[in-house]
Amino acid sequence: MNQNTIRYTLTPKDLHAHIFQVELTLDKPNPLGQVFSLPNWIPGSYLIRDFSKHIISISAQSCGKAIVIKKLDKNHWITQPCDKNITLKYELYAFDLSVRCAYLSDERAFFNGSSVFLKALGFEDNLCELVINYPTSNTLGDWSCATTLKLESKHKDFEIYQADSYQDLIDHPVEMADFTRFEFEVAGVPHAMTLTGQHATDIARLRADLIRICEHHINFFGGDTPFDEYLFLTLVRTKAYGGLEHQKSTSLICSRKELPTVDMGDINKDYMRFLALCSHEYFHAWWIKTIKPASFHRLNLGRENYTEQLWIFEGFTSYYDELSLLRTQLLSPEQYLTLFAQTLTRVQKSQGRYKQSLAESSYDAWTKFYQQDENAPNAIVSYYTKGALLAFVLDVEIRSRSGDTQSLDEVLKLIWDNYQDTGLEDDTLQKVVAHLTQSDFTEFFDDYLYGVVDLPLKQAFEYVGITCEFSHQQGELSNFGIGIDKKQEFAMISHVLDNTCAQAAGLYVGDKIMSIDGIKVQAKDLASTIDTYAQGSTIEVGIFRDELSRELSVTMVNSEPTFCTLSIADELTKDTLKRQRQWFYHA
Repeated sequence: MNQNTIRYTLTPKDLHAHIFQVELTLDKPNPLGQVFSLPNWIPGSYLIRDFSKHIISISAQSCGKAIVIKKLDKNHWITQPCDKNITLKYELYAFDLSVRCAYLSDERAFFNGSSVFLKALGFEDNLCELVINYPTSNTLGDWSCATTLKLESKHKDFEIYQADSYQDLIDHPVEMADFTRFEFEVAGVPHAMTLTGQHATDIARLRADLIRICEHHINFFGGDTPFDEYLFLTLVRTKAYGGLEHQKSTSLICSRKELPTVDMGDINKDYMRFLALCSHEYFHAWWIKTIKPASFHRLNLGRENYTEQLWIFEGFTSYYDELSLLRTQLLSPEQYLTLFAQTLTRVQKSQGRYKQSLAESSYDAWTKFYQQDENAPNAIVSYYTKGALLAFVLDVEIRSRSGDTQSLDEVLKLIWDNYQDTGLEDDTLQKVVAHLTQSDFTEFFDDYLYGVVDLPLKQAFEYVGITCEFSHQQGELSNFGIGIDKKQEFAMISHVLDNTCAQAAGLYVGDKIMSIDGIKVQAKDLASTIDTYAQGSTIEVGIFRDELSRELSVTMVNSEPTFCTLSIADELTKDTLKRQRQWFYHA
């Protein structure tokens, strides 16, 4: 091994205490004192998470003798001056059951390198060797290791991997467990999925469906793959959901009911959700991990990295994740429209769309989207969901202005062909759209990207032969103007929407609704009870606030309809039908 290689050894030290031990050996450190640091966030999840808080103890040695290591700030350490090799040994707590950090128990070990491996400043581009030790004992069978790190050698009790740099080291999550693994090949590239946790999955069906999704994405970007292998790491739980993209892999969490079983029959909404998650994270290998904001080519993992472009990378990906399922015919048009209508409903329920632009939503992800409070529905809009809607409206506008010769598909493909090395500036996509259509989109982006003008959704859907309607949904409390915590017996208000009868009457977050017109009401019955009152009715709402009872009079006033229904129009002209098929199937 090269003398300049940084050597890491990771050991699951105590499964029940959830403790990893890490050793790091560095030759020829900075003789004035070597600084080490741990990232404060992980790419793809835009929140300062302070991973260093999980480090329990740390010590340093040189040539077998202890040397001083001192903390400089929350995530930096410096050793005393030393011109010999340095070995750090530290322990960290790992019990974050998410895709972002690290987890250790007697069932599995999982980690992202950004939360466990200290970086030696000044040596970021050096080769890294990683030895991963298996636990000395486990009770649930033989563990295996799954990762896209480069495997150097495999042994009974440990495995050795290599990374080209520190950045390469931390972009390959690692799963260790007694998991199910299946493999497949797409476009000559090896793929695999692991399923960790109890499940009864129809592996043959899941494999076949993943192949269709992966083939679609690869063909979408012209047959190019930004990876030489790909791995879906999936944790199966009773209730869970999430995903995080990496260059050659993705970490996923799903519920058992979202996986297909041999007796499932036609695709259901739960399995749709899992396939859409797989589609979303796989798409990211091209669209954020390779094509990315120009500023993301120089990420600083110690602080926030601001960009106005998350609406492009998360919003567009959210548009194509489900559309791809339609184009591969995993979904019928009716199923796809049902899913898309749900996205529209979520956006329409957010009063924040009138206050925060998509560009601002992207820029403020660190402090607003990832740190939402009870007023979030009134103050912010999601760059995922509204970004997907803008992608659709932009897609239709490009088709319309170009006489249906261009679409958003061509925009992404042109960017893929020309911007892998440089990345996108804040106005690059707008310039590409203008170039392809030979049309000025300034007003469009001023209104819908930088402004808070409502998107022309009905007109856009009409262009492709889809009827878009909004109504009030029975059994929901959005018309009343509140959200509640349904886990409790009595309805605890979780948020109050702007410009609604609940807000006008003085209902507050934290109020516990006990009765309606003097009759006791439980959380599960509140929506249906309120649905019995007509517009203009006055309701006496009994609440507990600070454990003191009081009554408030609420006069029912209909808010704007937010529940969306999408359906194929009854009568379509030949041209509209052609446009619809072009949108649905890129045909």
